[in-house]
Amino acid sequence: MNEDNNPVDNVVTNMVEDSKEAYPALTEVFEAVKEDPVMMEKVRKAGRPPHLPTSDTRNKVYMLSTVGTRHEDIATVLSITHDTLVKYYKEELDKGRIEANASVAETLFKQAKEGNTTAMIFWLKSRARWKESTQHEISGNPDGTPVEVKIITGID
Repeated sequence: MNEDNNPVDNVVTNMVEDSKEAYPALTEVFEAVKEDPVMMEKVRKAGRPPHLPTSDTRNKVYMLSTVGTRHEDIATVLSITHDTLVKYYKEELDKGRIEANASVAETLFKQAKEGNTTAMIFWLKSRARWKESTQHEISGNPDGTPVEVKIITGID
């Protein structure tokens, strides 16, 4: 190996040497790439190989998603970007999120039915669109008498 080569050249040379035995048909291609400066530049500029999902990674994404793990954290666990995660695992992310939300909603619903007032209020506000409102009305008389303040509270 030539010590004057840069590290990329050395890596490519090592790949060529290692591949000669495993892939004899590609030996000529590797030799051509090694001898061609334009091709070597393309090899240097080549990005990461594409991510290849496996059943193990699909299962890991699904399981992490079902317990509410953030997408950014799941991507970190797999050593990929958020965009790559969504590109290859959208179905697992969506199903996991839906199942996590359904599980928590089921528990909340049971609590509300058992008389947990906080759970009831939260359920009605989030699912039945109930809301608490406070309305202030200010009025006055044209003759200069004091302004009346009327505060109305209630549930709409």
